[in-house]
Amino acid sequence: MASPSATTNPVDDLDAVAGSSLVLIARGVGHGYDVARHFAPSGSLGSVLTLSRPVVYRAIKTLEAKGLVVSSESVGVRGQLKWTLTCTPQGRRSALSWLNSPVEHLREMRTDFLLRYLLMQSGGGDTAEFIRLQRAALEEVTTGLIAGASRDAVALWRREQARAALRFLDELEGTLARRTEAGTPQVSLSARNQLRATVVSVKHGDILSSVKLRIDADQAMTSTITHEATDALRLAPGTKVVALCKATDVMIATDQSMIA
Repeated sequence: MASPSATTNPVDDLDAVAGSSLVLIARGVGHGYDVARHFAPSGSLGSVLTLSRPVVYRAIKTLEAKGLVVSSESVGVRGQLKWTLTCTPQGRRSALSWLNSPVEHLREMRTDFLLRYLLMQSGGGDTAEFIRLQRAALEEVTTGLIAGASRDAVALWRREQARAALRFLDELEGTLARRTEAGTPQVSLSARNQLRATVVSVKHGDILSSVKLRIDADQAMTSTITHEATDALRLAPGTKVVALCKATDVMIATDQSMIA
């Protein structure tokens, strides 16, 4: 009778807990208690996913059942019986595959992507390449969501998730900061009235969007620009911008030095 690993790839159905635990074990974290410590509030992964020890232990049992991890008896410093965890060769391959695989859904960015990123960062991996792969993996779905015209609540929520995910990857990658530091010339404009502002809200119409800006605690203004422009600038509440005022028109530009 064929084993499960002979017909399926065990890494395909690893959830965030099992995948992260597998990577830690592959790196030499040899006891379940030590693996669980990484998911404590003060642990290396606790800021992303806080878990109790029983939850982590169940994930380790799943890894054992898949043939990715084996446990063996060992003796602690006080003579107590302990179980030492080690990865099988297949487990090491699966750990590497899981770690380097970008997530496929926007909902997985909050947990699965961040766990992979933190683990890759702590292990000295190529995080810049991982961010590039993640952006490419989400390109089709984010492009479709941002271009959507539906105004129902679910569509609006998913559209804002798409914009937020792309902004997050941009900031994480630090491309804007590096371009500024490398001496890329900043745009000079003839408009003299340039006001630093923060986007308060964005309301989309079929063609035009209304962007409300906060200049300071007591001042606000509204700019009407095309829906396409708001998507191109990735405007959302909290975005730092520069309001360019000319006669009765209010244009918007992003300031790279503010975003860095």
